[in-house]
Amino acid sequence: MDDTLVQLETDARKLVEDYIEVAPYKLNPNSKHVDKIIKSLAKKKLKNGFFYCPCRMLSDDKEIDAKIICPCEYHKEEIEKDGACCCDLFVSPDYKPA
Repeated sequence: MDDTLVQLETDARKLVEDYIEVAPYKLNPNSKHVDKIIKSLAKKKLKNGFFYCPCRMLSDDKEIDAKIICPCEYHKEEIEKDGACCCDLFVSPDYKPA
């Protein structure tokens, strides 16, 4: 694997883990799913310059796209409503996998 992508995966994991330390949420207990999302975040950063949510489409409008940089602007509302964010990376403390 490309060294750049490996470093970006490390950076994405740190971003996510740092966020979890201060957020009222936790990571999805399925570590394989978390790893998949981390890899997707790294690929988005490599291709588009930011850790964009892998579950959302880019619009090519920087202002609109800034809202989907992980953790995206929508994750809190989604977790409140559904117990997990759109990509199931961040989940509520009482999350129970389906």
